[in-house]
Amino acid sequence: MATIRRKLTPEDVDKIARLNEACGTYFQRDPDRADAVFAKPRRRQPIEVSRAKSRLRTARWRSEMDRRRAPTVSEVGMALAVALATTSWSDTLTSLDYDLIRRALSDLEARGFDPKEVRKTMRRLRTRMVDPGDRQGEADESCGPPSLEDERKLPF
Repeated sequence: MATIRRKLTPEDVDKIARLNEACGTYFQRDPDRADAVFAKPRRRQPIEVSRAKSRLRTARWRSEMDRRRAPTVSEVGMALAVALATTSWSDTLTSLDYDLIRRALSDLEARGFDPKEVRKTMRRLRTRMVDPGDRQGEADESCGPPSLEDERKLPF
């Protein structure tokens, strides 16, 4: 059943103010009353405390990862990148190997990275990880003449 509301008149506003004043004057709450709140509201804490708690959680997580000797996703990715950069490429790779490389490069491109820059990054990693004698003939300023002409070309 719908109730019809009317607009407040100045007399109604005065009456509400008198009732609110009487409520605060005659019916005060006991400051020593029992606490009826089951779950306390979270209080705002200083940002320094929040950051210290975050550092503690991170330290605990890292310690647990070290104890379990578990790699992070970035460490697994870096291991795969190093394996790709340090491969000899004279071995015959299967189509599944090339598919994996193609997927990784297309994923980086889909996430907004420039394919040329990805290849440059992999080239820098290979230059840092592989001996210059093993890199002869590759497109790099610190390498000598090619040792084998029929060797497969690197994708980076």
